[in-house]
Amino acid sequence: MHTEAIKKTIAVLGVDGENFEVDGHFKGDERKARWYTVRKLSDGRTFVDHLSTFPSHDEIRKMVS
Repeated sequence: MHTEAIKKTIAVLGVDGENFEVDGHFKGDERKARWYTVRKLSDGRTFVDHLSTFPSHDEIRKMVS
């Protein structure tokens, strides 16, 4: 049986005046995300896909600089 990954918005983080959406990707009924995606809300641009850990504010700052 094939189970598709489920995407859920976990958080919206405000970093230096910009808002970033962090989505978790889950398989089945898992409670811990397998990976995370970070998107900038103002333009919808994805900064990182398949991030293995939940990003901190500092990690997001490094991504956008």
